[in-house]
Amino acid sequence: MMTKEFGIPEPVGELLHSRGITTLDQAQEFLYPHLSMLPSPDRMKDMDKAVTCIINACNEQQPIFIHGDYDVDGISATALLISFFTEIGQRAYYYIPNRLKEAYGLSFASIDRLLAQCPGQGGVLISVDCGITAVEEVGYARHQGLRVVITDHHEAPEQLPLADAILNPKQPGCTFPCSFLSGVGVAFFLLIALRRAMGLSLNLKKYLDFVALGTVADVVPLQGVNRILVRSGLEVISSKHRLGVDFLCRKSGLTGREALSEDISFRLAPRMNAGGRLGNPSKGVELLLAETATNAQMLAEQLETMNLARKQLEASALAVLQENYQEQLSAQSSSIILYHPDCHVGVLGILASRLVDRCGRPVLVFSDDVQNASVLRGSGRSIQGINLYHALEECAASIEQFGGHAMAVGLSVRRENLSQFKRDFDEQIKRMILMIENRVHTTVDYFLPNANMLSTSFANALQMMQPFGEGNHEPCLLLAEQHLLRTRSRNGHLLFQLQGGEGVLPGIGFNLAEEFFDCPQRANLIFHLKRSWFKGVERTQIQALELHRPDRDSST
Repeated sequence: MMTKEFGIPEPVGELLHSRGITTLDQAQEFLYPHLSMLPSPDRMKDMDKAVTCIINACNEQQPIFIHGDYDVDGISATALLISFFTEIGQRAYYYIPNRLKEAYGLSFASIDRLLAQCPGQGGVLISVDCGITAVEEVGYARHQGLRVVITDHHEAPEQLPLADAILNPKQPGCTFPCSFLSGVGVAFFLLIALRRAMGLSLNLKKYLDFVALGTVADVVPLQGVNRILVRSGLEVISSKHRLGVDFLCRKSGLTGREALSEDISFRLAPRMNAGGRLGNPSKGVELLLAETATNAQMLAEQLETMNLARKQLEASALAVLQENYQEQLSAQSSSIILYHPDCHVGVLGILASRLVDRCGRPVLVFSDDVQNASVLRGSGRSIQGINLYHALEECAASIEQFGGHAMAVGLSVRRENLSQFKRDFDEQIKRMILMIENRVHTTVDYFLPNANMLSTSFANALQMMQPFGEGNHEPCLLLAEQHLLRTRSRNGHLLFQLQGGEGVLPGIGFNLAEEFFDCPQRANLIFHLKRSWFKGVERTQIQALELHRPDRDSST
């Protein structure tokens, strides 16, 4: 019924059904998400308090102070609020801490630096993508004469700050139907409420490029509300209407085509993050707020240079970490915890992410804190099913400070406590792993009976399931006993062709060359069916994920 109603191939209908989309209404909402489907911002706890607080400040001609964070979510949320308040003629100032010199989130020093931009006039401090744990810091801000509105999406502690309003769908008593918004997502719902309360006629869709950038980059589930926001936000990014985003896309090789969620993950976000990683997070905000092509181009080029420097730092640190990494793998540890005293703290998180991809288990990477010799700063990334934040909660006795969410955390540990922390953390991860299924191999979503089904129409139908990401993974397909044509190796990657229903399709398997040439002439192929662009021409391409001998059961 679903395939007939929406004109989609049977495999796509079965893929939807396997993801719990079983009715026509559910399929309509999933395949054609629309902004009219967004829930009311009034369902978020304290929204009325936040709106009243901000409107009173505007009516009293007091300034708005935006305190952001140094990752893409915090950068895009900061740019979102500054753009909105600037457009309505309200004075607004922002500050983002320096990752290399300052603590994460709100601090006494960062509040002072923010207030120094417009001293002695009171106003409202709005935190974005941070603040939910800042009990003392919020008290300090209020002592300075500020009203405080927290917008955050991280796990809420037992003791909440005494702010004038807290917007966080994870706080107790909040009935908002999506608990896994990004920080910029929470900020966007604040703008929806402000627009209505102020009687404004602004079209907020133009701001959804900010929301898509932060939501995808922060690896929150692309389901429900997030799916609606990102789908529309990708349309705005593809329109290239914002100068900063346009030049960022140019530097990322995204000219002449629409943007996909994976482009944010692997092209746009790393460049935006580069400034924050190297101690200059405001570059990302400045790019998003750029008002001239000359300025936007200059900032995009600066971020490109920083991103190349970040890659070099990452490569050199990864080489140093290899030996210790292999030792822990051999010891069959449930987690990987690494220490590199000279590692640039700006690349700790991305190193952890790289190592997670290699070993399939949670990874924490620590380095010396340049501000405090007795403390180590760390960043961690997880695997599906292992909630890093909850694991750290169970190890709180040996941790100085931590924050984050299920898939990504930041923390600090006293040097003398690192050994005890390692034991505690690995024990928690071991317990969690016993509670989930083995995820070493890729789960196959659909077994294609033959390669004749590989057609342009089938590939286009799969794209209706976009955006892909956390919570809505790209479908993994299986073809058995395939003869790959014109196979060759390039830098360890497998290049090949495969005969499909409408002709020969190009294929690539990243880091699979050696594995393929160990297989017989025919192999079971697990893959994504991708859209790719070659010299400006769109084409359908196969991205091989795994190759197995035909006598091995590939499905899990």
